[in-house]
Amino acid sequence: MDQPFIERKYLFFTYARVILNDQLFARLVQERAHSYIVGVSHNKLDLGPRVSVRQKKTIIIQLDTPIEDIFRKFNDTARNEVRRTERMNDLVFTRNDGKWNDVYTMYKAHRKERGLPIHPLKFLQWGMQFNAYWQGRLISTITCYDAKPYLRIQNIFSRIAADDKELRRTSGFAARRLVYELCKFGSQNGYTLLDMASANITNSAKAGITRFKSSFGGTIADEYIYTYKGAVPRLFGKLKCKV
Repeated sequence: MDQPFIERKYLFFTYARVILNDQLFARLVQERAHSYIVGVSHNKLDLGPRVSVRQKKTIIIQLDTPIEDIFRKFNDTARNEVRRTERMNDLVFTRNDGKWNDVYTMYKAHRKERGLPIHPLKFLQWGMQFNAYWQGRLISTITCYDAKPYLRIQNIFSRIAADDKELRRTSGFAARRLVYELCKFGSQNGYTLLDMASANITNSAKAGITRFKSSFGGTIADEYIYTYKGAVPRLFGKLKCKV
């Protein structure tokens, strides 16, 4: 899908997002093309005083090698679980199968369970969709931005397992297999890297998802989140501070 991604549009107010395209982000800021622009980059940019920046960490997997070489860099647990899924005949993996209603229902339940903000369906539809089905039921999904030659994970979520240990275990296997499928897709279609998205290596509450993202042989890199606010958002921000 072409960038920028327009997240919200209210009359004259627009919120745009640019993924791993520094030139486009800089141009949109220079043109003041949107009221609010967020850019994700791996580079430190000088964009002037109207653009704020937050530096974080991310995990990057190189895709410009055969999938066999990429798979060898997965840790033992990840490799074993991917291989296990290959022997599970009741697991099916798809890409862009169009079942957004099922995906969004699972996404909302997953985010609600964890107390996370819920974006509208359109937000997910900016990305490619990698799905895992077990016994005919959707159990795990990864949505991913296509910013060729780069891929960046947007969301990873699974069906709420509650006390169903088998579902929870199978969903975990399926999620790792989906990362493998994403790497294979990228490697075979001219992509150079997969950005696993922000990795919080200091917050113990995020330790589980960070271990998951770290299990695929990627390297830790700097990530920069740039934010441009036009005149209207800056005015509202000042008024809010005075209230």
